[in-house]
Amino acid sequence: MYRVTIIYNRPTDTAAFDEYYQNKHLPLVAKIPNLTRFAAGKCEALDANPPAAYALAQLYFDSKDQAGAAFASTEGQAAAADVGNFASGGVKMLFSDEETTLP
Repeated sequence: MYRVTIIYNRPTDTAAFDEYYQNKHLPLVAKIPNLTRFAAGKCEALDANPPAAYALAQLYFDSKDQAGAAFASTEGQAAAADVGNFASGGVKMLFSDEETTLP
């Protein structure tokens, strides 16, 4: 299993981010080929400190090659190009092989 994690920093307008992400960006993500699983959520802190990021999204593929092909596809390029339309706080992308899992 290969995972792409997207870290969204706090946007300038969280309500606008949430509305756009849910109604415009996620439909683009749903069209990405080879996507086997998608999970996303807003970040929280376990103490009084603010969370390190606003939200995370994780996209799962069967392999690194499939992830690469997915992001190179027309649908993947459309989703990537759309990020600038709502992620005013900036983003980071992390790529990792899921090597170890525990029950």
